[in-house]
Amino acid sequence: MPYAMTSTRPESVTCLACREHARREHLRLAGQVELLGRTPGAAVSAANAARAGRGLRDLAERYAG
Repeated sequence: MPYAMTSTRPESVTCLACREHARREHLRLAGQVELLGRTPGAAVSAANAARAGRGLRDLAERYAG
């Protein structure tokens, strides 16, 4: 019987439900980080928030496979 495998590397996660969940959550977090960067007085600059958002979206796509 095969076992589902979790990993810090998206490509190594074998559970499809886990991959879908991780993708959704990384996309959600990317949106929140980008929104934070546009908030007046935020501790994170818009450029840094955009860069972090892109990184999270890239990671989400790695989970999509």
